[in-house]
Amino acid sequence: MIKSHFTPLIFVVGVLMLVVVSIAVVAQVYDFRKNFSRLQALKQEEVDYEVRWGQLLLEQSALTQPSRLEQAAIKDLNMHAPSQDELVIVKP
Repeated sequence: MIKSHFTPLIFVVGVLMLVVVSIAVVAQVYDFRKNFSRLQALKQEEVDYEVRWGQLLLEQSALTQPSRLEQAAIKDLNMHAPSQDELVIVKP
């Protein structure tokens, strides 16, 4: 049988290195999971913003239709189309 010269100091150093590496791995996994969770939340936030952007584009197109603008001008600003008598033509 081969006799090994295995001192307790080498064993303790090996165990300490194993503990340090294990703690580093656990810390890395924790950081990865935390960052991945944040990434998922940001992706969901991006989807929410895209949905809101689409809603705002639809609202903008509805509010800027010529018939809607004309109705708002007549109702809110008491505007009307000028008659022939009210037209003034300015020549350069």
